Amino acid sequence: MKKILVPIDGSYNSLEALKCAKDMAEKFGSKIIIVNAQKVSNEAIATSESLDVDQEVLKENAKKIINKAMEVIKGSSVNVKTETVIGDPAEQILYLIDKEGADMVVMGSHGLSGIRRFLIGSVSNKVLQHSPKPVMIIK
Repeated sequence: MKKILVPIDGSYNSLEALKCAKDMAEKFGSKIIIVNAQKVSNEAIATSESLDVDQEVLKENAKKIINKAMEVIKGSSVNVKTETVIGDPAEQILYLIDKEGADMVVMGSHGLSGIRRFLIGSVSNKVLQHSPKPVMIIK
């Protein structure tokens, strides 16, 4: 296991997933690829002016989340790469699995249940269902 892709959104579960991935990477000498996917709002898509503003806000949000993740990795000898992408999170994660040559994905679950999961699904569920590589979900 050479590369572990770790999608983070700043939530408790995603940071717990990063801790787990860090432990595995230390044990196996793996590289961690931390990715934060920001989704453009529907309002921003409607007008190009707000799309530019929205993308700046998204980049700033991503920077804060990545910095929070780097605090988890701080002091570790693990080789880390960070990525920030804009688009549908599940699609971007699935794309990066292939692009980065990831051997595994470790990600948090938001714990959607019942009708909400049926109606909107979840990023972790979509990645789990469509990933060509093993996916570990941390609750």
